[in-house]
Amino acid sequence: MNIKVFASAALVAIFATTTVVNAQSQYKMGFTLGSNYSSLRSDLYTTSSGRLSPTAGFSITLGFGQRFELNPEIMFAQKGATAQTVTFNPENQPTVGTYDFHYNTFEAGVFAGYQPIQNLPIRLQAGGFFGTHFHNLDRSQKDEYVGDYENIVNATQVTLLNESLSGVDFGPAFGLSAGMGRFNINARYYLGARNLYNNIAFAPEGHNIRSSSMRLTLTYFFKNKSTMD
Repeated sequence: MNIKVFASAALVAIFATTTVVNAQSQYKMGFTLGSNYSSLRSDLYTTSSGRLSPTAGFSITLGFGQRFELNPEIMFAQKGATAQTVTFNPENQPTVGTYDFHYNTFEAGVFAGYQPIQNLPIRLQAGGFFGTHFHNLDRSQKDEYVGDYENIVNATQVTLLNESLSGVDFGPAFGLSAGMGRFNINARYYLGARNLYNNIAFAPEGHNIRSSSMRLTLTYFFKNKSTMD
């Protein structure tokens, strides 16, 4: 079901790209590679560290005049974070541990860019993304808990939160783009706006889990194309 949702979003992005391509002066397409540092924010657990992982995809840049551009892209990224957990021991203090909330995502994004200084190829970017998540987390660590690190009565078994990372996410993104010709560097911050906790069926209401990530990528473009050619 998530793949169908992502496919629909990707088709919308492609349709939007083909709709505006005839109205701009040039376009270029290429492959994108880079790294992604992500994290999770939640009232149920303390995040001890984020996740640094590779990302790859396909990018298109549509140029409008000398200073404006539109940058649609489709990316695959690995995301997640490491959460602090506890194991409750009878008659002893809880033992502190960690649990990796690691997941994968396909994302479709569209970003508008503006170059403030004409002769300096640095552009300010702002836009948004839509992604669909999937994971291969297991349920073997049933003795580890989050939520309340001191009282098991109010704590939540950590593996019950796995399904929060199977669903969709979306939100704004902004950053910088630099380069000209066939190479381009992007540095962006992605802020997940959806409460991922809502992906868990029959879970008690009132909690939240949200994503965020910082991404640095390099795009290699094929030969530039111009609609005036």
